[in-house]
Amino acid sequence: MAAESSANPADSEKPALVSQPSVANEHQAKAFAELKALCENNKLYWPASEIEGYPAEGHNDDKDLLRFLVARSYDPQAAYKQYSASAAWRRKVALVQTYDNVEIQRFARMNRVQPQWTGRRDKMGIPLMVYVLSEIRPEDLAQISKEDPGLSSIFLPAEYITNFTQRLCNRVRNDGITINKSVNIIDLSNVGLRKFWNLRSILQTASSMATAHYPETVERIFVVGAPSFFPTIWSLVTSRFDPATTRKIFVLSASEATEKLTEFIAPEDLPKRFGGTLDWTFPMRPVPDAETKEMIGSLADRWVEGPIRYLSKPEGDVLVAVGSQDGQLRRETLAHIPQGSSSRNGQPSEHVPTT
Repeated sequence: MAAESSANPADSEKPALVSQPSVANEHQAKAFAELKALCENNKLYWPASEIEGYPAEGHNDDKDLLRFLVARSYDPQAAYKQYSASAAWRRKVALVQTYDNVEIQRFARMNRVQPQWTGRRDKMGIPLMVYVLSEIRPEDLAQISKEDPGLSSIFLPAEYITNFTQRLCNRVRNDGITINKSVNIIDLSNVGLRKFWNLRSILQTASSMATAHYPETVERIFVVGAPSFFPTIWSLVTSRFDPATTRKIFVLSASEATEKLTEFIAPEDLPKRFGGTLDWTFPMRPVPDAETKEMIGSLADRWVEGPIRYLSKPEGDVLVAVGSQDGQLRRETLAHIPQGSSSRNGQPSEHVPTT
C-alpha cells in the first residue's frame, strides 16, 4: 500500500483535487476580503516585474493572496503576516529583478538541480514535474550554496514554474478548475545514505523557504524508489514541512508505483522510467503534448533556455523570454496567445469575491 497522509485518490478517471485554494463560503469570502483590505490599508504590494506593466510599487494578485490565505487556514491576520514577510523577502533579495535579468547560463545551472517540467500534465491538467535525486551532484548544490548562502537564487526555477509553467497549463486546459499548482514525482532510486546525508541541509533549507514563500503551489508529491533508510532520513528532511505539505506526500513502493501514478497521470504523459510510454528522461527539456503545442506554436520544437514570463494583455497573452546573455538583456517574444484560444474553456473554481 502507498504510505500517504492525504485522502485516498478517487476511483474516477479524473480524481478530485487534494487541495485547492478557493473561496467557497461566506466565512472564507469574509476572510479574503479582510486580507485584501489589510494589504490595501497598509499599502502592502507584491513586487512586480517592470515588463508586466504594473505600477512600480507592485500589485496584489488574487491567486497569490489565496495561496497564503489557504496556507493559514483562512486566518486573514496570519495570512497577512506571512504574505508581508514574503513580500519583504522578495524585495530584499531582488527576486523579481534577478529573474528578469539573470544570466541565462547561470539560470540553466540552477534549473538543472531542480524538478523539471516534462511538458505534460496530469489528468486534471496540472503540470507534471520530475526530480531524480541520483542525477543531482552534491558538489553542484554546494557551489550554489557557496555563491549564494541565502539560497535566494535557488528559487529562480520556482519563479519559472509559477510565472510560466503553471500559467501556461492553466490556459491550455483548465476543465473548470484553476491550474496554479504542480504535481511532483521525486525519484530516490540508487541514492545512497552518504549522498542523502550530504544533501539534507540544503534540502531542509530549501523546504523551509518554499513553505514560507511558495505556499500551496504543490498539489501532490509522489515519492518512488525510496531506499531502506528512507523513513529515518525523510523524517529529518520533512521536519520543517508544514502539515498541509506532508498530507500531500504519497510514498509508493516499487510494486505499486506505476498503478498508483496512472490513477492520476495518463500513460502517454508518464515517463517510461515510471511505467508510462513518454520518452522523456531527467533533466530533458519539456516534451509538450498536442494541446500545448497548438497553444505555443514553434516554441514546442525550439525550446528556449532561461527564464520566461507569461504576460496577460488585453489583446491576448504573450510569452516573453527574459534574462540576459553576454551582458545584453533578453526580451524576446516567443508566442502570442489570442484571447479565447484555450483548448478547453471552463469556469475557474476559485470564486473570488468582488471587493
